[in-house]
Amino acid sequence: MEIRQASTEKDKTELDQFLWEVLWEPLGFDRDVRKRFKLDSPQIDLMAFEERTLVGGLVAYYITDTEVEIRHIAVTSDMQGSAVGRRLVDSLTSFISGKQVTKLKVYARSTSEGFYARCGFRPVGERFEHDLFAKHGISIQPMCLEL
Repeated sequence: MEIRQASTEKDKTELDQFLWEVLWEPLGFDRDVRKRFKLDSPQIDLMAFEERTLVGGLVAYYITDTEVEIRHIAVTSDMQGSAVGRRLVDSLTSFISGKQVTKLKVYARSTSEGFYARCGFRPVGERFEHDLFAKHGISIQPMCLEL
């Protein structure tokens, strides 16, 4: 498996389409829903390939000089459970190591909370509902990994 940073516009378009198909289209969200989650800060885009096929993606943002937040992570259904997500998180951690970053944060959907816990994230703050996800029975748990 190859994990690399999305560096070209073609990569970023492919990653955007991938995230749409895996994360939001199944929930019936509008095609441009990702714009609602975009932050105005430096971004890290990682892509996981298995034999040249995109099987996973991760988008994270620098919140401050010392905090990075994972905003989106997706793995194709046929590759879930095969460590793709874990490798994406580990690659992000390696990418930001050596910088001033001390915290990796995420607002985990209840459907992915177990995954983040297995990666070492711990709940912080109260679980809440987001209007887009609540109608699907999905709540949000803030979580953090101290680096």
